[in-house]
Amino acid sequence: MSNELLPLHYAIIKHFENGVTACAQDVVAALKPAYSSYKLLSLHDVEETLATAKENGILEETDCTVKDDGNLMFYYRLTDFGKDMVGKYLK
Repeated sequence: MSNELLPLHYAIIKHFENGVTACAQDVVAALKPAYSSYKLLSLHDVEETLATAKENGILEETDCTVKDDGNLMFYYRLTDFGKDMVGKYLK
């Protein structure tokens, strides 16, 4: 049986392809059914992936809120450049 899942970092970016705005917690919850055995599907690692995608122009921040524990929660969506990259490389 072959593994037909995308690499996790690609799946994280692809999560945003339908115009979704999401935070790291949303992404972890959405990918957990398929990627629960992946050690890198942690809140910290997904936050890092999202921040890296933002720095590379694939995602943009849309909102920032303060969680109950006092930490910041950032929300992201695909940029036009990100949409082009998903369309070219992740279809």
